[in-house]
Amino acid sequence: MSEKSKSGATGPNPLASTLAIFAVVGIASIAITQGWIEFDEDPIQLTLTAPEKVILPTRGDVPLTYTVNLKNNTKEPVVLEVANPCRIHRWFVADAGGNFVQGEPEETCAQVVMNADLTPSSFVEDSNEIMLDAARYKAGEQYQLMVRFWGYDKVHVFEAE
Repeated sequence: MSEKSKSGATGPNPLASTLAIFAVVGIASIAITQGWIEFDEDPIQLTLTAPEKVILPTRGDVPLTYTVNLKNNTKEPVVLEVANPCRIHRWFVADAGGNFVQGEPEETCAQVVMNADLTPSSFVEDSNEIMLDAARYKAGEQYQLMVRFWGYDKVHVFEAE
């Protein structure tokens, strides 16, 4: 009789172990890509929250509200600086290929350098409502809302319906 059959014990099933590893890796991957698990890897982290779908009227404008949050994940204060007040918060929309669709209107701005301190573990948040010109968008197409906030960039993809 073999040694294995004498004791009656068998080792772990390699197929079951492999499946368990794949399941754990798969669940972790889904959790990370869906944003259920967040890693504060970026020293300064910009998040952008906006609708994933925008319903277009037959003509006119449609409002799109979004929120940006800039967080200091470091242990040191960070000085935020932009050339003028109009540069604190900028946005434009591009199509899926990166072609310009719509941007914010040009405005006259005082040429005063703007500064702000972002202390460790703190954040600054701002909400903005923009008016999308429905004539520039096509239902069923995806667009990229590109936002710059205090010099940090973030992109949010949305679909026009």
